[in-house]
Amino acid sequence: MIALVLLALTSGGGLGNNVSMTALAKAGAQVFSVIAYGQVILICLLAPMFMAGAIAAEQAAKTFDIMLTTPLTNLQIVFGSLTGRLYFVLALLASGLPLFSILLIFGGVPVSAVFVSFATAGLSAILMGATAVTLSVMRFGGRKAVVVFVITTAGYLVAGYVLDRLLLRRFPIVPQGTTWLTAMHPILVLESYLNQANYHAPDPEQLTSYGSLAKFYLTKPFAFFAIWTTALSFFMMAACSIWVRQMGQGPSRVRVVLKRILRLGRQPGETRTRPPRHVWANPIAWREASTRGKVAAGILGRWAFVLLGLGAAIALLWMYHTHRLPTLGTTTGGEVFRNALVTLLMMELAVISLVALYMSASCVSREREDASLDLILSTPITPKQYVWGKLRGLVSFLSVMLTVPILTMVMVSLYTWIGQHYQWATAVVPYRVNQATAHYPLLLIETPVLLTMMLLPFIAFCVIIGMTWSIKSKGVLSAVIGAVGIVATVAVVMGFCGFNAAQNIPVIGPLLNSFSPVTNLLMLINPWETIDGFLQQPTPGRWNLFAGALAAGAGYSIAVYLMLLNMIKNFNQTVRKLSGTA
Repeated sequence: MIALVLLALTSGGGLGNNVSMTALAKAGAQVFSVIAYGQVILICLLAPMFMAGAIAAEQAAKTFDIMLTTPLTNLQIVFGSLTGRLYFVLALLASGLPLFSILLIFGGVPVSAVFVSFATAGLSAILMGATAVTLSVMRFGGRKAVVVFVITTAGYLVAGYVLDRLLLRRFPIVPQGTTWLTAMHPILVLESYLNQANYHAPDPEQLTSYGSLAKFYLTKPFAFFAIWTTALSFFMMAACSIWVRQMGQGPSRVRVVLKRILRLGRQPGETRTRPPRHVWANPIAWREASTRGKVAAGILGRWAFVLLGLGAAIALLWMYHTHRLPTLGTTTGGEVFRNALVTLLMMELAVISLVALYMSASCVSREREDASLDLILSTPITPKQYVWGKLRGLVSFLSVMLTVPILTMVMVSLYTWIGQHYQWATAVVPYRVNQATAHYPLLLIETPVLLTMMLLPFIAFCVIIGMTWSIKSKGVLSAVIGAVGIVATVAVVMGFCGFNAAQNIPVIGPLLNSFSPVTNLLMLINPWETIDGFLQQPTPGRWNLFAGALAAGAGYSIAVYLMLLNMIKNFNQTVRKLSGTA
């Protein structure tokens, strides 16, 4: 954080021989905003990770069962566990206070902003801690629950901010005002306080038609955020205090009855048989593709994602065709539809990427932890069959989820093609070109192919990154953290560089932007406004899009192939090294 402050001051004009007080105050305000956002994001991501180890340890060592035999009361057990887990997180949070105090010397930063930033991060940490304690008390504290906990938190931060930024802000309650999602998201709460010029809460006089509760929710996002996080944390702690000893007595009668009705698990006196299954030539690939996610929660989650994703795409397309999408000012229906489509596809891409990273990061380390890796290595299976089988099986398993964004693009492309044939007004979007109005298609017909050319190699890249960390790490959690960090860094760096290059540098810019899945979606859906010169010369621009998709697909494929060869070459050495130090 100190290095980031020095770098931001240097780039923002805050350091030098002749720096005015105004420039210093402006640079200090910019640096404070960056540090405040970074602090809240890190706390929201680090708090689950710090507490995750305690959850997994308690699940493995049954420490909750041991504490139930002591004279400790329910409140002492629950709140003591919460306080112990929050201590390290809150200590890290407090260690940044001197840095914020130094920034106050530059000016431009109100003292109240420091307290709002720390309060938002602290309340988020308390909510994460209460959730972690609830998982432990309810006996859902295994390693899988830990990773799902971390991924869910990160997914909520990303999906919520993308939804607000790309869609809800198009229809604010007041111009440049906050939205209905602001008070439920820590990053948006902080932005409403630090960026009031472009994202401010409405005044009560502007909400005369709303009720008192809605007025409070919309005009006081930080106060409502503090109330609902505190209330939810207190409710979870109170419920845990009541049920901590009841949960220690084993499964309840209601749970047993529900399992019997839903036929989950083996019933008394029941012998289950199943027909033999055909195994592929590579048994590792078949195992990863066919046996993962066969529990009820896995099956329900995967097919629910498919149905909800395709259902949302069909509903969005129907609302656009029937002119039911809201418009604001000069915003056309086509622009609103594209923003909604980008938001939907970004959420789907985030979910698929996180699932790919979690599954690949746990594919080897999980087998190392339960000692099944030693059994597999005692068979005639070679390292090449093992590593290649893992990659092929995981990509095959994710193929069902990958069809959702691709089919969504296919539906929109077919709608555009059919609409142009029948001359629907919704199939084209008007643009101003050289003081004249030109109409271009809502979506290019080749967009699904271009998306597929980039998306499949990128997901394979996510899988190979997760596998690399899974082989090198002894635990699932450390492998997941490392894999997510690398993929996020690659996507963010390529996105920032590529998106700006696509808008300012012809030919080379779109090629660079194609390597980032997020900004590549923006470019594929609306190349007319995101690529330099595309409005004036769309035909060369379409060939440039094809070249970018081909370059991104080839680049990720080469990276996957090289990493695969390196994993096969060093597989025996790495596995034996970790086995010897276990």
